[in-house]
Amino acid sequence: MSGASTILPILHFNDVYRVNPQKLAGGKTIDVTQFAAHVDYLRDVWNEREDGKRDGLVLFSGDLFNPSVESSVTRGSHMVPVINNIGPDVATTGNHDFDFGYPHLTKLVKDTSFPWVLSNIIDETTSAVPESLHEFYVLERCGIRIGFIGLVEEEWITTVPSWPPSFKYKDMATVALELSERLRDAEGDHRCDLIIALTHSRIPNDLKLAKAVNALSPSHQTESFVSTHGVDLILGGHDHLYYASRGVTEWEGYDTTQDVLGAEQDEGDVLVAKSGTDFRDLSEIILELVDAPARSVRRKVIKSLKGKRHETQSNWPSSQKLKDTLSKILDSVSETMKKPVCRAIQPLDLRSELIRTDESASGNWFADVIRHAYDDGLSNMGIESADAVFLCAGALRGDTVYGPGNITLGDIMEILPFEDSIVALELDGQTIWDALEAGLATWPAQEGRFPVVAGLRVTWDSRKPPGQRVLNVALEIQRRRNSAAGDSTPNLSVEYEEVKREKGSRKYTVITREYMTQGHDGFECLVGHKMLIDDEQGQMMSTIVRRYLLGSKYINMMTRPSPTSERPKLAFLSRESERLLKSAKERADRISHEASQRARERWHATIEHRVGSI
Repeated sequence: MSGASTILPILHFNDVYRVNPQKLAGGKTIDVTQFAAHVDYLRDVWNEREDGKRDGLVLFSGDLFNPSVESSVTRGSHMVPVINNIGPDVATTGNHDFDFGYPHLTKLVKDTSFPWVLSNIIDETTSAVPESLHEFYVLERCGIRIGFIGLVEEEWITTVPSWPPSFKYKDMATVALELSERLRDAEGDHRCDLIIALTHSRIPNDLKLAKAVNALSPSHQTESFVSTHGVDLILGGHDHLYYASRGVTEWEGYDTTQDVLGAEQDEGDVLVAKSGTDFRDLSEIILELVDAPARSVRRKVIKSLKGKRHETQSNWPSSQKLKDTLSKILDSVSETMKKPVCRAIQPLDLRSELIRTDESASGNWFADVIRHAYDDGLSNMGIESADAVFLCAGALRGDTVYGPGNITLGDIMEILPFEDSIVALELDGQTIWDALEAGLATWPAQEGRFPVVAGLRVTWDSRKPPGQRVLNVALEIQRRRNSAAGDSTPNLSVEYEEVKREKGSRKYTVITREYMTQGHDGFECLVGHKMLIDDEQGQMMSTIVRRYLLGSKYINMMTRPSPTSERPKLAFLSRESERLLKSAKERADRISHEASQRARERWHATIEHRVGSI
């Protein structure tokens, strides 16, 4: 390599959700306004360009619009002014950016002030990347032409609600190598000196990708390296952890020799970095670039990569501009919270004395809604739907009776305040029994661990000692029967299949809270099991319920007869839309039917002793 070196400064972050203050150890707090001010502080030392921008890069690797309490209200729109204030130069999408559907993501992306790249998802209806996203993007900084590509792993695609069926995945490495040929072509339109991949995938996949596309560390670059196509640097997200591969030259504030779960294949040969989560971490990266020999495929080569981890501090100054913007956003969210989202015909009883000691219609309803939340994602794995839901009553707050009457969005957020994800586990019969025993162990104390279930019939005896109270567990099997002509109400028969208390028996798909899978509230038995949908792929309970209510409102509106006709509005839709709406309405009716039926089947109790069924 020859010639003078060029310095290219980069700031990188990923997976940011919360705009409200976050507590640190010791009671101190940080927030996004301090993070934004620090980005400005670091960026302001870069040379100013004629176009008014700075000679450096701020890059973002996906997951912005969900999940958070505010996102449950705004569907991610509140993050647009926040991210525009921070001002990335280029971003890629994460799985949670699709949570509210691709059409809504398109609107959000168009409202941002920077380009989004997504290179390896192709819309088969157009044979191009999805509308409003770029296949690649080229910028010039510090006299260097840089090509940006966005790559996402296949694993999380199956977990995204309403993923468009026309969107097809292409192998990350294959796409990267193909784009390298186009972007580096000396006779082409782009003539890039450097290619940076923004990714949203797990560490093992990023390391595998880095090796396949020759994102090699300076110490592993051979003479033939400059003649290879591929990527020069991978900046990723999705893991929610801070990580710099062992191939970097040096990294202040981070020990690159430490063992990191998933990074077992890090042999110091590649350049990969990830920057934590939630505005708590920011990576400052300095690339030293040198010229490759004339007519090489790679025009510039990374001679050294030095990084620094910036952890947001409580004593950092805030961005007053963003603070003012944020105040308006949160005021708007508060106003939205007052709006009704549904009407309760019967009281929604969430008093702790009831839901923490007894089966309740309220608990049944929430569990039934959650049961169907991941049907689309599970079906992509060959699983028709979840077998059961296992929550604990502590997930439902409010400790009061709501309705009859309007239920506001604020009520829903009060009932479901927790921000951990709803996940899907693969459990055997023994573990299901163990979890139920754990949940019933402290009855009659009003503990949060009391079970709230769907898809199961549990018979138990409170007279027996803790750990021996469950008498029988049966899986609910629903079978559809033909309804009478003209009757659209689901006609379901319910049968039960025994869940045997056997380790290694049949595997069941069970929906639960991330909190419980961490062993909290006495549920150590749920730790370490295979996750079909994990905390990063899952959604908050409030988001799931909010989405269900919005969908129900739309379905009811579309199936209600118009004032001038007895025909429902869906009669004027396409046959396919009509089929989908009818199917969705049947599901909504079934959920309502399940909850009311199970409420009528509440267990019997005596004053002194209790034998019950959940």
